[in-house]
Amino acid sequence: MFRAICGLSAATFVAAAALFGTSVSVNAHWVPAPCDFITGGGFIFLNSGARANFGSHGGCKNGAFWGHVNYVDHGGYAGVSPYHVRSTEITGYLMDEGFPNARDICGFARTNAGETLRFRVRMEDNGEPGRHDRFGIRLENGYLVTARLLADGGPGGGNIQLHKPNPSTTPPVPMPSEVEMCGDLATPEG
Repeated sequence: MFRAICGLSAATFVAAAALFGTSVSVNAHWVPAPCDFITGGGFIFLNSGARANFGSHGGCKNGAFWGHVNYVDHGGYAGVSPYHVRSTEITGYLMDEGFPNARDICGFARTNAGETLRFRVRMEDNGEPGRHDRFGIRLENGYLVTARLLADGGPGGGNIQLHKPNPSTTPPVPMPSEVEMCGDLATPEG
């Protein structure tokens, strides 16, 4: 994590890093600088064989985190089928040095099982159209779908698109820590 360096506050350092197009370290993950954004939708197959659909987007916009996550597990969970997760607040947007085309979106969501909980979604853009793209999700109630190929390599599956930064994709300053953004949820990478 970046700390005050040469008399600069962490917030000043984050702003300076954004000017020079470098990434800002937040524990093992980084908020991209300049911040970009990711969008996508499609379906994956779960270990049970059930299908799950998702539509997600996230990033930075005008000094804040931005996005939405909508996820439906058609096999069901927590006593409801299908199990529907819908974000209510986006609290973080991170990249992982080991997966340069992947972004994690963190926040709070409501489910149709009556829960309000933290989530962490992994989206990865590895080619067009949707070639080798991946999606995964982790919820604080123990629900986990590790990042996997859209449609598990089968026909269809959707597309994830990592978009370049633009003048409105500015991150929050000061930058929150990974724990502030995602709680104790690890990435759904595996």
